[in-house]
Amino acid sequence: MDVLGVAVNGFLLLSSVCVILICWFYHINYNYWKNRGIPFEKPFLFFGNLSFIMRKSFWDFCYELKDKHPREYFGIFLAWRPVLMVQTPELARRILVKDFEYFTDRYLYSGFSDALGSLNLFTVKNPIWSAMRHEMSPMFTSARLKMITELMNKNASELVSKVRRDYIDNNKLVNLKELFSMYTSDTVAYSVFGIRVSVLNDEDSPLWCITNHMVKWTFWRGFEFTMIFFLPVIAAFLRLKFFSEGASNYIKKIFWEVVGERQKDQSSNNKDLVNHLLKLKQNLKLPAESGSDLADNLMLAQAAVFILGSIETSSSILSYCLHELAHHPEEQDKLYNEVRDALQKTDKDILNYDELMQLKYLSSCINETLRKYPPVAYLDRICNKNYKLNDKLTIEKGTPVFVNVLAIHYNEKIFPEPNKWCPERMNCSSDNDNLNFTFLPFGEGPRFCIGKRYGMMQIRASLAQLIMAYELKPAEIPYDTPSDPYSVILAPKDGLSVKFVAR
Repeated sequence: MDVLGVAVNGFLLLSSVCVILICWFYHINYNYWKNRGIPFEKPFLFFGNLSFIMRKSFWDFCYELKDKHPREYFGIFLAWRPVLMVQTPELARRILVKDFEYFTDRYLYSGFSDALGSLNLFTVKNPIWSAMRHEMSPMFTSARLKMITELMNKNASELVSKVRRDYIDNNKLVNLKELFSMYTSDTVAYSVFGIRVSVLNDEDSPLWCITNHMVKWTFWRGFEFTMIFFLPVIAAFLRLKFFSEGASNYIKKIFWEVVGERQKDQSSNNKDLVNHLLKLKQNLKLPAESGSDLADNLMLAQAAVFILGSIETSSSILSYCLHELAHHPEEQDKLYNEVRDALQKTDKDILNYDELMQLKYLSSCINETLRKYPPVAYLDRICNKNYKLNDKLTIEKGTPVFVNVLAIHYNEKIFPEPNKWCPERMNCSSDNDNLNFTFLPFGEGPRFCIGKRYGMMQIRASLAQLIMAYELKPAEIPYDTPSDPYSVILAPKDGLSVKFVAR
C-alpha cells in the first residue's frame, strides 16, 4: 500500500473514532434526565432541543413546551447541556427569591471578550453584580421618574403629531414597532446622555443611529443572541458580542463626547445616566488590580444595556397593546373614558406622573398585555451549588434552571381562557404586584428588571395621549400574528399595524 493510501486510511480511522466519541459523548449527556427519572423533551443529535433555531423563536418554543409538558418541571437540552425547566409559581418563588443564594447568576454568556456585553447589570455575575445593583438603584427613584415623565409627555405629544402627519394625512401604513422605537429612542437619548433631539420630528438623532438597527432582528443578530443566551461556550469560542461592534463604538463615542463637553464647561445634568455613572465611577470600590479600564467599561456597559432594554421591550409592548385595543373596541372605549375623565377632573391637556399612576384601567391594559406577551419567555439562572429541589431531584452545581414564564402566564387555573386579552383580570394589580408569582414579565427577586417603573411610565405616557387623539381600528392583518423567529426577546415579525382614526 502506498503512502497516500496509508494516509487516507489513517484519516478515515481517525474520523471514525472522532464520530464515535462524539456520538458517545452525546449519548451519555442525553441520558442525563432519564437516569434521574425526570421527564424530558426528546433531543436531537448535536442540537439537543434547539433544532428549531432561526426558524422559530424561543418564545414560541416555550409556549409549545407548556402544553407538551403540563407538569411542575422537566428537562430539556441546549445542544449537549441539560437544563431544568420549572413551570409553577411556587418553584419560581424558590428559584428567584427564597433560595436566591443558590441561583445568583444568569446562564447566558458573560465573557472577557465582550466588555459592554458582559459587564452590564443584566449579564454581569457576582460579586460585581451586587455592587452595581446597589449603585444603580438611585437612578430609578420616584423623584427622578417624575422629572423624566415631563419629557416622556413631550415626546408622546410629538408621537401624536407624527401619527397625524405620516399615517393619517399621508395615508402611510404604520409599522408600530418602528414607530414606538423612535418614541422610546427620543426619551432614552435624554435619559442617558442629556441629549434633547427628536427623531419623531425627523431630526437627526445620534441615538437613532444606534437603536435603528438594535430593534431590527437580522439573521446574524439572531444567531449571535441565540449563541449568547443558549450556547455560551460557542459564543465564547466565536467571541460574539452582545452589542454589535458598530453600536458599541458609537455608544463609546457619544458617551465620551458628552463627558468631555461637561468637563470643559464644568457643567452637569443631574437628570441623566451619564452624570450618575460618573459619580458611580468615583465611589465604586473595585479590586486594586482591575485598572481604570474596568471602571470605564462598567459605565459604558450600563449605558448600553439601558438603551437596549428601554427601547426593545417598551416598543414591543406598546405595539401589542395597540394591536389588542384595536381588536377590542369595548375595552378601548373604557380606556378612553378613563383618560378623558381624568383630564376633565384635572382640567389639563396632559397628565403628570401622579395622575398617570392613578389610571387603574390603563395599568390593567398594560399588565394584561405583559401577561399575554411577556418580552422574555423564560427567566434563566445557573445553580452555583447543589440544591435539593425535592426528595426525587437534587439540582447539581452548574446546571442551568429556566423558569417558563409562559407556562405560568397561560395556566388556565390561574388565568381562565389565557389566550384572551382581558384587562379586567388585572384590575387589582400594581406595578410591584407579582400576583403571588403568577405574573413575572420583569422577573422577580434581587435580579428583577431595575428599569421596570421607567419602562411602564413611558408606556403610560404614550398610551394616554394616543387614546385621546385617535380611535384604533384593526389593520388588514390576522389577529394572531407570528413572532420574529430571529428574536430572542419577543418581537412581532412584521412590526404590527393598526389604523388611526382622528377623534
